[in-house]
Amino acid sequence: GINAEYGTNYFIQSNLSMTMSTKFVGESIASVKWVPLCNVVLDQASLAVSVSKGSGKRSVCIWECSPDKIRLIQSQALQATPTSLAFLSPKTFAVGSEKGQGEPNIEVWEIGSNSSELTSCSSLRTNNKLTTHVTANEKLLASVGEEGYLEVHLPSQANPVYSVKCEMSLHSASFYQSHSVLVGTSAGQLHNYDTRQGETPAATMSSDLVSILSIAVHTTQPSIVANARSDGSLLIWDMRSSAFPLATFAGHASAIWEVQFEKERSDNLYTCSEDGQLLLWNGAALSGVGGVLGGGGKVSPWLTPEISHQKMDVFNLLGSDNKLSINSFDVLRGRVICGGERQTLFCSESSDE
Repeated sequence: GINAEYGTNYFIQSNLSMTMSTKFVGESIASVKWVPLCNVVLDQASLAVSVSKGSGKRSVCIWECSPDKIRLIQSQALQATPTSLAFLSPKTFAVGSEKGQGEPNIEVWEIGSNSSELTSCSSLRTNNKLTTHVTANEKLLASVGEEGYLEVHLPSQANPVYSVKCEMSLHSASFYQSHSVLVGTSAGQLHNYDTRQGETPAATMSSDLVSILSIAVHTTQPSIVANARSDGSLLIWDMRSSAFPLATFAGHASAIWEVQFEKERSDNLYTCSEDGQLLLWNGAALSGVGGVLGGGGKVSPWLTPEISHQKMDVFNLLGSDNKLSINSFDVLRGRVICGGERQTLFCSESSDE
């Protein structure tokens, strides 16, 4: 239906044809990600890593996942309560957590050559007592936290190579360019820090005082940036002209924990929320809306001023029965994995082309 408050026009459906497997894990899942570049053939099972907590336990696990089965391969105990994870390479990932007195709160793990071993290989120190989010590119790791520090790390060095303190808590971050990091604040500001240019943001975008919980950069047109916020709203920005957001959608009833553009179908967007929904925003179906770039390529429909007024199909991938928070998800070659407070992993694959 139409949400008059934000002027958006979209339809949430549950009729997307898909297959799904589930696995009860007995712990709340804080973060789950596919292992990058795991398999080339789509119908093979893929590997995923999760971090979870519950009943005094804290775990990092590696899973073999397919649309008809999820199987635990290896599990290791974590010393601190995990908050997020990010892959640096297909064999290396970092886990952010809440640390105790004097303890490092980012741990770097390695997946063994046969994918059946998990080994903690280094720990990184930060100025945040609670690391709320970690993000990575192929060489660097960035972390943000409750104390307001953005820090950039080399996985081989215990101390950060770049550190800047914001005036408020930070809950989200994403690499924008190789030396540029976007961070979202608890006051609704989106800062763009060039880590080569000191401690002043190269740019700041602001809409209102709603906390930014997740940031996604479009995979083929990086000027398009999506923000997920604590009131359930989704903002789309054009970083080349950032006085105001291009569009604002009220897609969820409560906080959106994560947002992500699909790599292969880059105009598709996914969000997961405290309201128990995992939504697919079918921007790829609006591909005819955009214009043409000078080089002959298509402009993403997310860049068009009319995007807020288009009739976009939005699919709830878990249906309407799930009411417990979905804390994290990931998308790889059309396959989605997610988990949260239901203490269950969900793996789904769309049957639609």
